[in-house]
Formats: sequence, C-alpha cells, structure tokens
Amino acid sequence: MASQAIGIDIGNHAVKVAVLQRKGAVTRALRLFRAPLGGDTDPVRVQGALARAGIAGGPGLVGITGRDLIIRYTHLPPVPDWRLKLLMQFEINEVSGQSGEEVAADFRRLRLPNDSGEDTVLVALARTTWLGPRINAARGAGMKVSSGCPNSVAVFNAFLAHGSLQEGETTYLVSLGRDNIDMAVQRDGDLLFARNMAGGGGLFTEAIMQTFGLKEPKAEANKLKKGDLTPKARAQYADSTTEKLANAMQAPAGQLVSMIQSTVMICRAQVKMPDLKVDRVLVTGGGAQLKGLADYLGANMDVPVELFDPVAALDLSGLNAQDAEELGDQQLDFAAAVGLAETLLQPNAYRLEVLSEKEKKTRHFTQRTIWNLFAAAAALILIVLMFKTRAADIAAVKRDNGALEQLKRKRGDIEKRGAKAYKAELDARRKELVLHARLRTGQFGRGIVDLIAAERMDYVFLRTLQMRTEKVGLDLDGNEVEKASLMASQASDDTKPIVDQPVRPVLEIEGTVQKTGGNPNQKYKQYVRALRTNLPAVAGRKAKMDTTILSSAQKFTLTFGLPDPEPAASSDKEGG
Repeated sequence: MASQAIGIDIGNHAVKVAVLQRKGAVTRALRLFRAPLGGDTDPVRVQGALARAGIAGGPGLVGITGRDLIIRYTHLPPVPDWRLKLLMQFEINEVSGQSGEEVAADFRRLRLPNDSGEDTVLVALARTTWLGPRINAARGAGMKVSSGCPNSVAVFNAFLAHGSLQEGETTYLVSLGRDNIDMAVQRDGDLLFARNMAGGGGLFTEAIMQTFGLKEPKAEANKLKKGDLTPKARAQYADSTTEKLANAMQAPAGQLVSMIQSTVMICRAQVKMPDLKVDRVLVTGGGAQLKGLADYLGANMDVPVELFDPVAALDLSGLNAQDAEELGDQQLDFAAAVGLAETLLQPNAYRLEVLSEKEKKTRHFTQRTIWNLFAAAAALILIVLMFKTRAADIAAVKRDNGALEQLKRKRGDIEKRGAKAYKAELDARRKELVLHARLRTGQFGRGIVDLIAAERMDYVFLRTLQMRTEKVGLDLDGNEVEKASLMASQASDDTKPIVDQPVRPVLEIEGTVQKTGGNPNQKYKQYVRALRTNLPAVAGRKAKMDTTILSSAQKFTLTFGLPDPEPAASSDKEGG
C-alpha cells in the first residue's frame, strides 16, 4: 500500500484536493486545498485550479459522481475470477455499444450477509469523454493520477478509516454535494450498497431563489448565513427573514428525505435483504453544513442522524497556513476527497479503479509487460553466458517455451468455448421459457373449456368460441415484463427480456339465452356467477372473466384472460 496519496473531488462549483500521509495508525493531512470553479468545469479551467495548488506526486484518484457515473448490480451464481472477468467485460461492452461511446469501468464482488447463494457484483461505469480529460487535467498539473473512483465508494472508505464502526450496525452514509448526492450502506465494515443521484444543497438554493426572487449568489449566501432546518417545535429564529427562509426550504428538505428513504428500498431489493433496517444515518459533504439539517432528517426518518466529519480525525499539524485558514468550518466539504485518498492508503479499503480499456492496457504494459520483457532478456543473457556451448540445453529451453505458448493458446481457446457455451446456455434458457409460456396458453384454454363444459345450463347456448394470444415480454425467470422495460438500455445479456412472445392467452365466447324457461337476465346472471366462482388457476394466477350485459336480442359475450402479474421489486436504474 502507498504511504502517501492524493484524492481529487471535482464538483461543478469547486475542486477539492486532499493529500494524506499514513504513518502507522495516524493519518496526516499534508494539504487540504479548495479552489472555486463557479460552474465552469472545463478541463482547462480544472487543470489551472489544480496547478495553483502546487501539488505534485501521487498516486491519486479522481472522484466520479453525477450523471456521468452509472453504478449497476449484477447477480450471478458463484463463478471463478476468470469467468467473472469475461462476463463483466461482456456487460461493459454492451453498455459501451448502447451509449455509442467508450466507457471506463471497474467491478468488484460485494460481501453480503444473505443466503441467496449468488454473487452480487458492483459495476461502476463512467463516460471516458468526461473522466479522461479530468484525469489528464490532474496529470497536467503534476499529479500522478491512476484512475477514477465513485464518490459514494470513497465516502464509505472514509468511514472505514475514520468512522465509529459498531458491530452489527447498518450505517447509511449520505454525502450531500451542491448538485449530487452520493450514498453508501455498510454493515460491519462491508459495503452493501452504493448509489449516486442528482440533488443536494442546490435544491435549497433554488427554493430560495424562487421564493424571494433572488439571483443564485445572493440566494446561496442567505442559505449559508441564515438557513435553518431545525424542526419548528425547537427552532428559534433570529428574525422574520430567517423564518421565511426556513419555510422556503421545507419543500426541498422533504424531497431530500424521500430520496434518501427510496434508496433504502432500492438497497433492500438489490442485496436481497427485504428486512434490512438502517440503524444510523451519517450525513457529510458541503451540503450537510446547513444548520439543523441533521435534526430535520432525524425527526422525519425516525432514526438517529449525525454529521460525519472525517477531517476531524486527521492530524492537521502539517497543513500550511493558507490551507488551515481556508479550511475553517468547511471540513465536511472534503469528505469525498479524503475518502479518495484513503482508498489508496487503507489496506481494507473497497478498491474500485475506474479506467478506460486503453488506459488498462497501457498500465498492464507498463507494470507487467515491460518488466516481463526485462526479466526475459536478463534470463536469456544469463542462459547465453552460462550455457554458451550447450546447444542441447538451449534447444530444450526453446521447446519448453513453445510448450508454454501452446498451453497459452489452449487456455484462450477454452475461454472462448466457455463464453460460447455460456451464450448457448442463455439461448436454450430463453427457448425453454417460451415453450413453457406457450404451454401455459394451452393449459389456460383447456381449463376454460373444461369450466364451460362443467357449468352447462338450460336455455343458455354458446355460439362461437375464439382463442387468441397477446404478445408480451418475459424475463429469464419466466415473469412477464412491462412493455416500457422491454428494451431497457442497461439490461445485460443475462437479464435482457425475451420480447414480443405470443403467450398472453385470451378466450372469447359469444352466446344467447332463450326467453323460454324463465327470465333470461336471471338465467344469464346465474350462469355468470357459476362460471366466476369456479374460474381455474394457471401458473399460480387465477383466470379473470369480463362479461357484457345481455342485449335485447338475448346475446352476450364472455372474455377470459389472465390478470397482470404482481409487480417485481424495483431496481436501481440510475446508475444503477
């Protein structure tokens, strides 16, 4: 592990840099630098801001958040690392193909406390057109930046290094930036879930702008100086303006609570722990500095809410005078930057290094291939010097090298065949599901016909019977899928639905009721009641029946079908 590292958090309005040095159990802050960007995140401007810091060296990580980051979760049966890498590469290539541009990515298994028997893999992807220029900006400013890392993962690593870890506690970490929210859920030092979404402290600024008709700088200044979200039962406002500001911020505060709570529901579905309960919420980031925010969240979420300040746990004696002066009460603003540096320093950190495929190949060549070439060259020189006259031994070495190359080619062929077999398995699964679904259509038709035969009634005559099927989609568990999600842009090969299958059965019957033998309406109602009472069930779903009113010509129509399936648990489509 590195003994010194750099974390770079590039927001829309400021860039924050943390340079940390680890000695034993103590982490020392060498620099905590902040430069305003004012909404201009052009890489040239970012590089200029970083250059003004005068920070050189590395290694370093650039934080990733906002709409340029996607965090996804893939559930797989336990597979060896080589196959997992192959499957994840397929998924990354698919996202790249769907987006029309190259993506930088990394993935890692999660260690979840459930008994699902599956591996859950977190995949982080970022557009290289966004990440690449920012990494280059840091490098241009003299920093040795290796890759990017989601800010949500960085905040989790900051908690691992400087938070109060309590055994058995599920902790929900929320980092509020100006325009984005980064979230992570942990238990016993294991990351369970990470997510990013739009929102943050800017919601309060916008509310003040709209309520008071102020421009953004003035609204932001009022928010920081007089904004107060302390619950009204305990609030003590200095003047009427402060109270009006508090009232204006109630709506975005409620919206923030809803976003945080919805993430808990999504987390339960993704980690397959429906009973997961959050024990404590920790709020950090620049937006968390708003007065009374933690109290407001705690009052509305019925769970303890505290501020999390990783900077408070650092040794700040090494900061220069300017950094120490500018830090002031803005320590929470450095949570992500500190977490990014700790990702490289902590031996138990959850490591995600998001990098383009081109950069990965370059790194592999630099770190391994060149040294392998040097080693091979040195070995060859040694062989020549030691066995100059032993042609037989040299020939044996060549034969061994040839055998190794042959083994390497065979392994490549095995991996290709494995990928091909996996695709064939998916195709066979899709065909099997379609056949089962069509068999369900036959079972439905037979069940309705048996019902009609069993419930015959005098003076009721059936004239026509027509069977048709409607097209729907099926997921790989055989469940019907909503049309809106059939072509979900982020669906991977092993979760992509089977679209437009004619497996939704509908059976329509037309008939008449004779006037003789009593009141036709009475007869018809009695007949419908008998059918509805004994409707059959197919594949666990009881058939439904729609009826028409008996016409003046004593004609009626009965329509039998299957109800919509129960909706599945929602999944994270943001970037999840």
